[in-house]
Amino acid sequence: MKHPPDRIDVAEGLRHILQELSAIERSVEHDRPGRPAPYTDAEEPWDGPEFRVETVSDNSMHTVVDISVRRGPGRVPPNHRAPDEDEVATLRATVRALLDLADVGSGRACTTVVLTEQGPRVVSCRLSGGMTVFARERRPATG
Repeated sequence: MKHPPDRIDVAEGLRHILQELSAIERSVEHDRPGRPAPYTDAEEPWDGPEFRVETVSDNSMHTVVDISVRRGPGRVPPNHRAPDEDEVATLRATVRALLDLADVGSGRACTTVVLTEQGPRVVSCRLSGGMTVFARERRPATG
């Protein structure tokens, strides 16, 4: 007799993937010559422009349908500037990698990404109108 697979908690799985992605980013940064030792997840300031990236996935192909500014550098209100070409490329690659890691095959997603000096950081992701999953609590930059 076959048994159906255990139901996977999608939110918990996505949270785990966000944390793994953050750990990989820190590890890669630490390996670069001349870079300071990486912050721990709780210490790293997430200072930089924050963007909301909306995607639609079909057959595991992720199409970015909108990128909007959520806030400018230093947690000030958005300055209403569009992201430049390099930022758009970084945002697209980061979100597509996350959706691939999460094995998202179809549906809509809304992902929030901060472009820090250390690289992009995925703040949160919401799949197909479900619960928003946060990678961790954001902490303000210390002066």
